[in-house]
Amino acid sequence: MKESQTRRFCSCIKKVRKYIKPIRGTKESAATAVCVKSVLQTRGRTLRKFHCRTRKGKKAYVATQALTKKV
Repeated sequence: MKESQTRRFCSCIKKVRKYIKPIRGTKESAATAVCVKSVLQTRGRTLRKFHCRTRKGKKAYVATQALTKKV
Protein backbone atom coordinates (compact mmCIF):
# COMPACT_ATOMS: atom_id res chain seq x y z
CA MET A 1 0.00 0.00 0.00
CA LYS A 2 1.17 3.53 -0.59
CA GLU A 3 3.06 5.25 2.20
CA SER A 4 0.54 8.11 2.42
CA GLN A 5 -2.35 5.68 2.93
CA THR A 6 -0.33 3.78 5.54
CA ARG A 7 0.35 7.01 7.40
CA ARG A 8 -3.33 8.00 7.15
CA PHE A 9 -4.49 4.60 8.47
CA CYS A 10 -2.05 4.54 11.41
CA SER A 11 -2.79 8.12 12.43
CA CYS A 12 -6.52 7.34 12.26
CA ILE A 13 -6.05 4.48 14.74
CA LYS A 14 -4.13 6.73 17.13
CA LYS A 15 -6.81 9.44 16.99
CA VAL A 16 -9.83 7.13 17.26
CA ARG A 17 -8.33 5.12 20.14
CA LYS A 18 -8.59 8.21 22.37
CA TYR A 19 -12.37 8.44 21.95
CA ILE A 20 -13.46 4.79 22.01
CA LYS A 21 -14.98 3.55 25.27
CA PRO A 22 -13.01 0.45 26.31
CA ILE A 23 -14.84 -2.86 26.71
CA ARG A 24 -12.37 -5.38 28.17
CA GLY A 25 -9.36 -4.63 26.01
CA THR A 26 -11.17 -4.06 22.72
CA LYS A 27 -10.04 -0.46 22.40
CA GLU A 28 -7.43 -1.23 19.74
CA SER A 29 -9.61 -3.56 17.69
CA ALA A 30 -12.55 -1.14 17.75
CA ALA A 31 -10.31 1.68 16.54
CA THR A 32 -8.96 -0.59 13.80
CA ALA A 33 -12.49 -1.45 12.66
CA VAL A 34 -13.50 2.22 12.47
CA CYS A 35 -10.41 3.12 10.47
CA VAL A 36 -10.75 0.17 8.08
CA LYS A 37 -14.28 1.29 7.31
CA SER A 38 -13.40 4.96 6.84
CA VAL A 39 -9.94 4.83 5.26
CA LEU A 40 -9.70 1.55 3.34
CA GLN A 41 -13.24 0.50 2.37
CA THR A 42 -14.03 3.89 0.85
CA ARG A 43 -11.25 3.06 -1.62
CA GLY A 44 -12.45 -0.50 -2.28
CA ARG A 45 -9.83 -2.21 -0.12
CA THR A 46 -9.94 -4.37 3.01
CA LEU A 47 -7.30 -5.14 5.62
CA ARG A 48 -5.06 -8.22 5.62
CA LYS A 49 -2.42 -7.23 8.16
CA PHE A 50 -0.75 -4.10 9.43
CA HIS A 51 2.01 -2.84 11.68
CA CYS A 52 2.02 0.83 12.66
CA ARG A 53 5.01 1.04 14.98
CA THR A 54 8.30 1.88 13.36
CA ARG A 55 11.45 0.20 14.60
CA LYS A 56 15.09 0.23 13.64
CA GLY A 57 15.22 -0.13 9.88
CA LYS A 58 11.55 -1.15 9.57
CA LYS A 59 8.77 1.08 8.34
CA ALA A 60 5.10 0.95 9.16
CA TYR A 61 3.17 -1.15 6.66
CA VAL A 62 -0.41 -2.06 5.84
CA ALA A 63 -1.18 -5.06 3.63
CA THR A 64 -4.56 -4.89 1.91
CA GLN A 65 -6.57 -6.85 -0.59
CA ALA A 66 -9.41 -5.97 -2.92
CA LEU A 67 -12.85 -5.88 -1.36
CA THR A 68 -14.92 -8.84 -2.58
CA LYS A 69 -18.56 -8.30 -3.40
CA LYS A 70 -21.12 -10.90 -2.33
CA VAL A 71 -23.83 -11.78 -4.82
